[in-house]
Amino acid sequence: MKLFFILLAILLFMGGCAQKVQIRALAPAEVGVMASKKKIAISKFKNDKYGLSGKIESKIAKHTLNGKKYFTVVSRRDLNKIIAEQKLQSSELMDEATATRVGKLIGAQAIINGEIASASATADKYIEDRVRCLKYVKNQGCIKYQKYFVTCRTVQASVSANINIVDVETASVIYGDTFTKEYSGDTCKNELFGSKVLSKGQAINRLVNAIASEFVYKLTPNYIYFSVSLLEDVDVDLTSKQKTKFEASLEYIKASRMDKAYKFLQQLLDEVDGRSFVIAYDLGVVNEAQGKLEDAKKLYKMADELTIKPVEEINSALVRIDNLIAKNEEAKVQMDAK
Repeated sequence: MKLFFILLAILLFMGGCAQKVQIRALAPAEVGVMASKKKIAISKFKNDKYGLSGKIESKIAKHTLNGKKYFTVVSRRDLNKIIAEQKLQSSELMDEATATRVGKLIGAQAIINGEIASASATADKYIEDRVRCLKYVKNQGCIKYQKYFVTCRTVQASVSANINIVDVETASVIYGDTFTKEYSGDTCKNELFGSKVLSKGQAINRLVNAIASEFVYKLTPNYIYFSVSLLEDVDVDLTSKQKTKFEASLEYIKASRMDKAYKFLQQLLDEVDGRSFVIAYDLGVVNEAQGKLEDAKKLYKMADELTIKPVEEINSALVRIDNLIAKNEEAKVQMDAK
């Protein structure tokens, strides 16, 4: 049994040694309907003592994609002016008909409204027994101990918010969800990881920020990041010069020099008359890292056709690339929508 675990550890270590490449891919917004609702207003939320609506407005206003702002946010001043002129309360914007009427007056395509459903934070303390060594003797260990006590401080917090998006044109809710975040801190447990326990106010603020970030993330396309393993054992005979070039291509990939890695791998693939699934696959990864998804797909298919038995990395690549291409196209449609 001991030998089995040793062998397993060796296999896991060897499996984890493969060089990896970080891929950046464009993913569509979860709430895709917002692609055609890019001029929005954010009302003041009900029971919002913590500034959730303001945080959402700030994050949406600042959000950029490829250097361009994705949304146009109607200023809070203009929204408040209309609310005052209509003799309304901000909480009344929770009603779809009222939100639609106000939205049309300020030229918004959608209005975000909501409420803090609950928010609480508690602090407590307890005593923990501990033991420390007072005298240590080599080859004998600790021979004298001392007991002592530590006061541990705890903080528990939670925030729940209901957030809706009203389509001004149809007077209907096009998205609604409840966001709940929790925090738990303990000075005696957190000290092991060197992290500070937040105060009650800090904990609430962090949770509100987290809700705002999660909500805004759902509304816009975003870049996602993940790692892909390379193949490092070439499956065809190479000259010493070609081996050096292949090893150099891996080094350039490691250094994020995809341009040079692409050049070397393409030369090698031509030199071996396209007979190496390893080189074809690695070149596919380089293309994927550069955002050339269709070229990567062709190379992954080439690599698959050259194998005589399934290769896990190639199987994963074929599934992944089709998914990435579909998501990339969907995200671009969202970005181009008016």
